Amino acid sequence: MSVLPHSVYRRTAAAPPAGTRLRALEWALYFAVSGTHTAAELARQMRASDAERDGAFARLVTLGLIEEQELDAGEYVRALAAAGNSDEKTLGEFVTGALRPEEKEASPKLVTSSPQAENRIHTRPALAFKPLPRPDDPMKEKRPMKVSRKLSLRALMNLIERQAGNRDAGQLDIYRVFVRVDTSLLKRNGIETLRFTEDRFINDPELERAIVRSVKKTLGMDCPESLWVEVA
Repeated sequence: MSVLPHSVYRRTAAAPPAGTRLRALEWALYFAVSGTHTAAELARQMRASDAERDGAFARLVTLGLIEEQELDAGEYVRALAAAGNSDEKTLGEFVTGALRPEEKEASPKLVTSSPQAENRIHTRPALAFKPLPRPDDPMKEKRPMKVSRKLSLRALMNLIERQAGNRDAGQLDIYRVFVRVDTSLLKRNGIETLRFTEDRFINDPELERAIVRSVKKTLGMDCPESLWVEVA
């Protein structure tokens, strides 16, 4: 039995029969499954290999002690993300996994500008740094502040969630939009995850056009002017 890393299991109603004997890993997984954590998460906690994980889960299922938990679309996306934490993946590889099979066939291939760009990386591109003027700098008041309008990713994601009707469906639509965007454009702008605490503003006109096109093609809607905000 092959266990999908993002599968979620729960204990069955039946308690282990008296005299049941299990291996240490099997007992540990039996007591750990709760219907919320993925098989990959639990295996990482137990420091178990993929083969050990598959063997233990398979035996517990065969004995009728655990069963796979059914998930809705939002729960599946979260399970997919949690299961992939131990593997190095490009943004394209991660979000493609959240699509339904028919959408994978319909969506264009994500490409990179060079073979080296496919290397898995943990570091983010260095950002240009310009020091602020000293408080007593006489030129400070003479430097006008440049203001430009830039596409806000947070505003875009909020709009998609509102249009979807609920947060779970909205998250799936967000991943569907970004899987159509060329991975090399996202990497070039330092975007390697759709999870961020502070808002991200798009400075690259090419990436901005690609996102707007994807929203239109994927969700059939235009991006309103309200998504562009003034940024100093």
